[in-house]
Amino acid sequence: MTTASTPQNGTTTLGRRPIALVAWGATEAILRHSQAALARIDMTQPQWWALNNIVRAEHGLTREDIRALAVPYGMGTQVMVHASDALLHRGWLGIGTDGRLTLTEQGHEGLATAKEHMDRVRAELIGDITEEEYATAVSVLQRIADNLAQGLL
Repeated sequence: MTTASTPQNGTTTLGRRPIALVAWGATEAILRHSQAALARIDMTQPQWWALNNIVRAEHGLTREDIRALAVPYGMGTQVMVHASDALLHRGWLGIGTDGRLTLTEQGHEGLATAKEHMDRVRAELIGDITEEEYATAVSVLQRIADNLAQGLL
């Protein structure tokens, strides 16, 4: 495990590394790893997000609801609509007379398989990091984002 006092490139310590550089590198690595895991079961990350959002909605979601979802990583709102369309075509989603998309039996099975894969991804991501260390890292990054959103820095 690298500590804050371990030299990087001979001069810079981890405590002095730009947090944006570290966070961006971690984000890219996490996305590559999770996208590869999902690709092994013929699913994209937006499809994973769409399934999770639709299954959490008590009566499903309309296309307008899906367009209104917050989509991370600057992917744009249409990516979720396209993902939902692909899942509908695949038979994992059904559409009711009210226009609401809900998971079919195949969709529930696919979501369960994807969840197993993503649980393994999380375990690989965490590795030997304790839950306390993980919570601290997330908390610090969230506080930085909150500080910037409030204009405190």
